[in-house]
Amino acid sequence: MTSDERGDYAGFGDRFVADFCDGLIALVIALAVWFLIDRSILGHETGFLDEEGPLSAADAALWVWFLWNFTYLVGKTGQSWGRKLTGLKVVTSDGGPIGFWRSLGRNLFAAFVSAPLLYLGFLWVIWDPQKQAWHDKVFRTYVLRNV
Repeated sequence: MTSDERGDYAGFGDRFVADFCDGLIALVIALAVWFLIDRSILGHETGFLDEEGPLSAADAALWVWFLWNFTYLVGKTGQSWGRKLTGLKVVTSDGGPIGFWRSLGRNLFAAFVSAPLLYLGFLWVIWDPQKQAWHDKVFRTYVLRNV
């Protein structure tokens, strides 16, 4: 796929901003659930993602958010909320949606291979001519901007 076919390849900065937006949205959701349910109703004094405490409603909300936003939405439309805000889209080589299972595999590969190795899999976007991270190469996906 050439960048002329459907849009420009999204670079590292574009992806970073989109992921930052997704992170802010997730934080707002988790804080709202923590204040409304965990703290007010259940009386938990510790925060969410607390390794020592029990699983909280905010933890569950973050998992649901992750599966819905990064896996279902990206698989179906190519855009998470953050990617939609920044004009990015994840597509296959023919420009179509990547589907739920490819999106799930792409996310798991990114989390367990690209991130632990000094984030080299994510930084690969900087040097790659098609701006693909390792998880994009493995799952044959492209991230385009201005779509």
